[in-house]
Amino acid sequence: MNVEIVVEKPIPRNAIILEGFQGVGLVGTLAAQYIADQQNAEIIGYVDVPEFPPIAILVNGKVREPIRIYKFKKGTNTFVVFESELPIPQKFVNSIAREIANFAKKNKVKEIISLEGLAVPKSPSESKVYWISNNKSKFEKKFKSVQLLKSGIVIGVSAALLIQSKTRKVPAAVLMAEAHADFPDGMAAASLIKAINKIYGLNVDVEPLEKESKRFEEKVWQIIEKAKQLKQADERPNETYIG
Repeated sequence: MNVEIVVEKPIPRNAIILEGFQGVGLVGTLAAQYIADQQNAEIIGYVDVPEFPPIAILVNGKVREPIRIYKFKKGTNTFVVFESELPIPQKFVNSIAREIANFAKKNKVKEIISLEGLAVPKSPSESKVYWISNNKSKFEKKFKSVQLLKSGIVIGVSAALLIQSKTRKVPAAVLMAEAHADFPDGMAAASLIKAINKIYGLNVDVEPLEKESKRFEEKVWQIIEKAKQLKQADERPNETYIG
């Protein structure tokens, strides 16, 4: 697949990548988007996948690409966020993960952290957060506040990133919060952000997310539904816009 990462500004050495794509409970998307919003992150680029259907997402009057790249700085760390509300078709997963891993290697990124949900039968009142990585010794001290997942399955871009980054000797890990699989789980996203706060000292205020999780979930869900409709419209040439 012809995938290209387009960035308008340089990435400093030792940046930390946060990846949040659609998955269980939309936890990765919700967490990545909320962190970017709360940190006033700057959009610096996008992931170009020519084979994707021509979809542009409109949010607050601004056009957004399907897969966006943000950048913000906190203390001595620079964070680069890859985020999307759209489900990534299986045939594109490895190509996108490969390019993110190449991007990380080229820019001498410190580490890649994927944000995910871990499916559980019922949404817990307080989601537990777990981690896995392709370099256990690199992360076990840093992730001492969360529990290592000893057995389980990770799929999608996060799983492919673990593999692709390992072959390029880029440390990568997945942080997973227990979440309900059948609907967007903002409370799980809040639990995940709390863990990230402890690990990286971001101090992202999750209280608004916890109080307004339903509204925030609905906002993301509406974007996803409209994107699906746009994809269907693209397959029918006479329909070109859905509001």
